Amino acid sequence: MSSYLTFYIVPKEEGSKPIALLNYSRNNDIYQYFVDNVRVAFIGIEDNPQYTELTEEKIDWVIHDLKSDISKAQKRVEEYEHHVDGNMDIIEEIISQKDYIDDLKYALSETEFIKQFVTEATHSWSDYNKVLCNVD
Repeated sequence: MSSYLTFYIVPKEEGSKPIALLNYSRNNDIYQYFVDNVRVAFIGIEDNPQYTELTEEKIDWVIHDLKSDISKAQKRVEEYEHHVDGNMDIIEEIISQKDYIDDLKYALSETEFIKQFVTEATHSWSDYNKVLCNVD
């Protein structure tokens, strides 16, 4: 069964329902990092869905964790490169780590994009006042 992390915006009009904006499947790094760092609500019953409101602080937790993992992976690559000496297993590991770093950098970029929505929601001129998320 598939599971998705969905992000919503809530328009400022009174009584407005959340509008789905983005979603990511369980096998996506964004899903994993948000679930691991933010207590994301399970959607629950269709008639009364549950949401987690995102704040800049919560997004920063995710960003911090992503940056930490990118840094650790880059240090591993540097160490492997010092000891490669033609060893095909190490070369394959370096390639694998570089792909992993690229995936994490993409997740970081997407998370920073989501943070822009959260930041904009704090401004009075914005058309929406909240960014929510949940897992189904």
